[in-house]
Amino acid sequence: MEPITLKNKIHNTVNTLPAEKLKIALDFLEDLQLEDKDETQRLLREAGFLEDYRQAKKDIRAGDTISWEDIKRDV
Repeated sequence: MEPITLKNKIHNTVNTLPAEKLKIALDFLEDLQLEDKDETQRLLREAGFLEDYRQAKKDIRAGDTISWEDIKRDV
């Protein structure tokens, strides 16, 4: 599909969304604009992220994990 066609479809769809869904759409579109390095920097600035990440790596090395099958059963 051509970019202009896509933009027109997006524009038409946005014009039909209720106000509460417009915020969700905007958040999603803004996330798409972020580059991977921007997302990484955002995570690194998040309070507690590095500590959680380091602990997760330790847990994985120690085998302290949950199998996907166990998680999938709870969903």
